[in-house]
Amino acid sequence: MIPGTNLLGAALNLIGKQTLTLKSVTGRTTNALGQFVNTYSTSTIQGSWQPVPKTLYQNLGLDMSKSFFTLHVPASVVPTGRGTAGDVVEIGGRQYQVESDTDWFGVDGWRAILCVDIGTVSA
Repeated sequence: MIPGTNLLGAALNLIGKQTLTLKSVTGRTTNALGQFVNTYSTSTIQGSWQPVPKTLYQNLGLDMSKSFFTLHVPASVVPTGRGTAGDVVEIGGRQYQVESDTDWFGVDGWRAILCVDIGTVSA
């Protein structure tokens, strides 16, 4: 395992990849009620979309009542942060909030993104 060998690229060629919609947060405005409303730009990305095994939820401190997925992707994706909105991923008619990332981008050109299901895609 040598950094810079792009292991994700090799894995995606072997196991296949999924195409997802990435809604990248571009800003925030307030509506008439004073609530924050996010604005997004939309693009497509390809990566490996995998459910997080329920047996790992407790070890990771995840809420058992929610559904979490990991996206391995060779793209820049912004997680939710304190006072900032994160990107949203759409696949299979569902939306997933980007919660956190493990950033291997500078070393090997990819990220592991933790996403949580936030509901169906709105029209």
